[in-house]
Amino acid sequence: MSDVFVAGSLRHAPREWWKIYENIAKLVKELGYTVHVPHIDTLNEINRGEEDLHNPDLDIEIRTKAYQANFEAIRKAKLMIAEVTRPSTGTGVEIQFAMQLKKKIICLANKDADVTSMILGPANLGMIEMIRYNDEEDALAKLRELLSNLSIS
Repeated sequence: MSDVFVAGSLRHAPREWWKIYENIAKLVKELGYTVHVPHIDTLNEINRGEEDLHNPDLDIEIRTKAYQANFEAIRKAKLMIAEVTRPSTGTGVEIQFAMQLKKKIICLANKDADVTSMILGPANLGMIEMIRYNDEEDALAKLRELLSNLSIS
């Protein structure tokens, strides 16, 4: 079980974008929490490689295993951190699942990103903590500050 599940667009983001998820995970670990990063941990769990994430012909059984592994990781996590600058149906579904389970959720998005009302609405209602940032360094600094003042239990 991981304390934190890191969500974000994988299929609709270039590989170099995934580095922000890895840096979020690094920060989470530095603060003493365990973390689940789908493009690393889920793939390891289902014995697949990164190349499978962008394979449109990926077998439905493998996709089903990935779905099940991610939802189980979200169910067991205490907190979700979702980077939502790049729109992603899958990330939205994961966030909604975490909301239904009454998990703590932090969303991050670049200040210039056009974030959906399905994230901004719950953030305005206090259901999601929203961090808007200028660049990755700013995002990680704001996230560190928020996590340092947040009880994850």
